[in-house]
Amino acid sequence: MPSRADIDPADIPHLLPAIALVDIETEPFRVRYRVVGTRLVQDMGHDFTGFYLDELRFDKPDELLAVYRRAAEDKAPAFRSGTWRRPDGAFWGLETAILPLSDDGVRVTQCLAIEDFTNLRGSGFPSSGRGPSPI
Repeated sequence: MPSRADIDPADIPHLLPAIALVDIETEPFRVRYRVVGTRLVQDMGHDFTGFYLDELRFDKPDELLAVYRRAAEDKAPAFRSGTWRRPDGAFWGLETAILPLSDDGVRVTQCLAIEDFTNLRGSGFPSSGRGPSPI
C-alpha cells in the first residue's frame, strides 16, 4: 500500500483541482478533509478543508462514508458513480475513486479521493430531484 510520501503533487498538477486528501480515524471511524482541491471547492460552493464528513451537508453522507470504509477495511481502491445536483441546481455525472494510503504499510491512515464530473445538461437527465454529492 502506498504512503502519502510516495505521491509527488508535482507529478500530477492537472489532477490536483479534483483531489481531496483525507485523514482516516478508526475509533470511531471518521473521515476528515485535510486538503481539498480548488475544483471541488468551486463545485461545492465552499471550502470544506478541516471538516469531518459527518459535519458536512452532502446528500448521501452514509453512502460516501461506506466507500471510504470499504477502502480502509479492504486496503484497496474503492469506487462509486452516480449523479450529483450542484448547489446551483445543475445535474452532473460523478465518478469517485478512493485510494488508500498508509504510514506503516499496514493500517490505512489517509485516502486520496479524486472526482470526475460530467455536465448532464442536454443529456435528457431530469432538471429536478436529488442525487449523491461529491466527496
